[in-house]
Amino acid sequence: MSRQYFFVSLCIILACAVSITAEDDNDVEEEEDREARCFQFTWLGPRWNNNSVFLNATCQDATRMSEGVPCAEPLVVSYDGSWPDVHYIWRNHRGNASCILANNDVCVQYTYYFDGVVDNSTYMCTRAVDTNGQAITRGCYEQRNGSFVTRACFCRSIPGGVPCNNAFITNISTFFVFLVAILIVFKSDLIK
Repeated sequence: MSRQYFFVSLCIILACAVSITAEDDNDVEEEEDREARCFQFTWLGPRWNNNSVFLNATCQDATRMSEGVPCAEPLVVSYDGSWPDVHYIWRNHRGNASCILANNDVCVQYTYYFDGVVDNSTYMCTRAVDTNGQAITRGCYEQRNGSFVTRACFCRSIPGGVPCNNAFITNISTFFVFLVAILIVFKSDLIK
């Protein structure tokens, strides 16, 4: 029994450590930046990598001059075409790849898919309304048009923190570790 409690305690400590590490990212330059910010850039997608020729490309090039497709510079690629490391971008390029969140604005991540595969994603500050004209402050919405799917996720960042329109992997992994620890405790109590 004490071995299980040790394991559960270890899981909880690990979950707290992951959470604290994520919060430490928020504290970088906290004294200088107390404004709420959103990421603002366009990831060109998995077809582009560090070896692709995209120097001096513009949003017009990235969207192929399509009407109504949002794009925000800078244009971002990753070494291998995978999703961008937003924590790296935040630590090293926050001034160039973020915008200050105005009172009525929200952060958004627009992601475009074709035939179930991601095509590109744009992060930015914006205002959004639903079909009834009501302001959207959070949540995700999808629109399908044949093989194309557009997914938009909205949120409001907290002042001084990492922009909320980032990947939520850290929060999910912390929650998962905590959930597993709780399940182990309850399972061991139920078995007895």
